[in-house]
Amino acid sequence: MQEKSPPNEPKQGTDKPVLLETIDVTLRTIEERARLYRNLVVAVSAVSVLSVLFAVFFRQWLPLAGLIILVPLTGAYLILDSRLLHLWRAGIVEMQRLRGLDVTAFSKTISGFRHVPPNSLDAMISTLPASPELTRQQVPRKELGVVNDEFEALERKNAWRILLGTGFMTLALICLVSGAYFGSVTLLLIGGSLAILVVAPWRR
Repeated sequence: MQEKSPPNEPKQGTDKPVLLETIDVTLRTIEERARLYRNLVVAVSAVSVLSVLFAVFFRQWLPLAGLIILVPLTGAYLILDSRLLHLWRAGIVEMQRLRGLDVTAFSKTISGFRHVPPNSLDAMISTLPASPELTRQQVPRKELGVVNDEFEALERKNAWRILLGTGFMTLALICLVSGAYFGSVTLLLIGGSLAILVVAPWRR
């Protein structure tokens, strides 16, 4: 009778499908991030051109206030891009934990793809935990879990910072424009205070 291999023992030849799947997921994520960036560029260009055209056509500066929309557009892009990166990383770490993915081999393989933007790829790979030269029985799972939890906590913190920063900066610009239009010193002071509140942490 043929002996059955232990359920936890990795079978020969499983590395190749895992590696190919990881490369495919990575390429699709890079394409999605590039598409998101292109959409941002189109939206920013459209808002900027329309604001300037309306200002020239009506011979008033107030339509330029439409440029305020660029702030929430950029904030939304940063949050969505961060979300794509988070989902990609979570999937790769799961393959590393459960399917024995060698991140080093994956990094070397995909780096040879000339059509992949190197800067974007390097930034993505740098978020991954190092691939220990261990089998699944030697359990790097706990260490990977801790690293993954720390990364997710940092991602949530950054997402909240972007969300709050975008909201406060948008409100600050609205107050400044409104204060200039209505001649309200109070609105100008509020807008200036909110702008300083947003900018100050980034200057530390």
